[in-house]
Amino acid sequence: MSLVIGENISKFYQDKLVIEKGSFQINEKEKIGLIGANGVGKTTLLKLISKEIKPEEGEIKRRKNLEVGYLSQEINLDPEKTIHEEGLQAFDELLLIREKMNNLTKMMGEERANLEKTINEYGELEEEFENKGGYTYEVRLKAALIGMGFKRSDFGKLVEHLSGGEKSRLAYIKLLLKEPDLLLLDEPTNHLDIEATEWLENYLANYKGAMVFISHDRYFLDKTVGKIWELEQGKLRHYQGNYTHYLEQKEKRTKEEEKKYKLQKREISRQEEFIRRNIAGQKTKQAQSRRKMLQKIKRVPRPQKEEKIAIGFSCQVRGGNEVLQVSHLSKSFAGKPLFEDLSFKLQRGERWGIVGPNGTGKTTFLKIIMGEESGNGQIKIGRGIKLGYYDQHLAELNPQNSILEEVWLANPKMEREKLRSFLGKLLFTREDIFSSIEDLSGGEQARVLLAKLMLARVNFLILDEPTNHLDINSRRIMEEALLEYDGSILVVSHDRYFLDKIVKRILYFGRDSEVKMYSGNYSYFLEKRKRDFLEKRKEEAKARRGKRQKRRSEV
Repeated sequence: MSLVIGENISKFYQDKLVIEKGSFQINEKEKIGLIGANGVGKTTLLKLISKEIKPEEGEIKRRKNLEVGYLSQEINLDPEKTIHEEGLQAFDELLLIREKMNNLTKMMGEERANLEKTINEYGELEEEFENKGGYTYEVRLKAALIGMGFKRSDFGKLVEHLSGGEKSRLAYIKLLLKEPDLLLLDEPTNHLDIEATEWLENYLANYKGAMVFISHDRYFLDKTVGKIWELEQGKLRHYQGNYTHYLEQKEKRTKEEEKKYKLQKREISRQEEFIRRNIAGQKTKQAQSRRKMLQKIKRVPRPQKEEKIAIGFSCQVRGGNEVLQVSHLSKSFAGKPLFEDLSFKLQRGERWGIVGPNGTGKTTFLKIIMGEESGNGQIKIGRGIKLGYYDQHLAELNPQNSILEEVWLANPKMEREKLRSFLGKLLFTREDIFSSIEDLSGGEQARVLLAKLMLARVNFLILDEPTNHLDINSRRIMEEALLEYDGSILVVSHDRYFLDKIVKRILYFGRDSEVKMYSGNYSYFLEKRKRDFLEKRKEEAKARRGKRQKRRSEV
């Protein structure tokens, strides 16, 4: 059954056509991933579906009494409530039923006249309370809070003391626990570490309602959706299957469109040549007939190719074989150890990924290598090694500089015209390059930092969440560039698809100062962690059986 139907929807943003005659249908339990380049109008489409805004043309029909859950840019949380109290607001209806049940319990103890009626009313409420999960909501709330990265010790923390990312996670938890018929989510994995992302992934994969969500996380899309919507140059296209299936279908569709265009173009040229040669000759009537035919023919549009950034990394010098040596490195924060006695060697050409929950010291570790923070132990950079650092917070950029001034710092000898041409490959126009860094979006600032890294021509890239702020196409282009790069890479990332493609070794920063090495990409690391976990459970079960047998023998 259809929940929402959109017919020939058109929407403008200022003077820009965002969606042109787009049509769609959302059915019960359908899970849809919405993708597209930054700024194409994905959030606008969610707002249209949620009725937050209206289209200029077309109509959106919704099922009667449809409950839609949409988290807009405004996050409304009570700053004076604790995390736990705010989370409980997701169960307003259940809490109201419980209050009525408590009132009826008091009445049963105080009034004897209408006791039978009161008992019956209580029974009906209790049945409704149970059917709606009234005896499990506390467990569900705690599981969601822990799954999304909050600790039990955080439950009593006031909302006003939370970071922006923590507030966003709490708002998402409330939305998920309300379990609306249709969920609309805008980049739900933002602010989540890998563990929280995996929890959300499993939650949404088992969600009983329908959902449409925007995401650049390809691994997440592969695990959760059965349909992809792509918004590209105002056109909304639909693909069956997850992200991997979308890639196959899009490549096939693109080839078919190009083939149709070329065949028709060739045929039109052939007919035009016939008309030109025969319009004044013996075959004038045939030429005139073919001219009329060409005037009526429906032209196949030229396949439009989306502008893509050009990324490429290269080394100025080769450097030595030993790139980085870490010996007995330890670091504590507020008296708590982040990691202890960490030692390893990174060789030339190796690509390592660093993963782990938020707050385990991953970024701190990178900053120690860069000399921006201190630690106990030894860091040795190899001979001839030149470092390049990508900071996820983009703090390396001077907000007062223009794009041109900032990028020039990476290669002051580069000619102005060559630099302009170089920035054009990163989709900065000749007008853009005079814009101040502070006036740019996060994605634009990320491109500036990438430009500086590319021009620096370093042989050791240290990257902290390099795919943040990048859309799917840009992530793919960065992956291709890094695969061709002949230097060494050490990268912190929550982008599991990216890690699978790029790295050959994983450093896992766990809780309780655990750091462990895995030889392989992210998929290997995940499988190995699961096997280790199951093996540990078996050993624990075996130990418990041994203790029971020992107690029995003693008796």
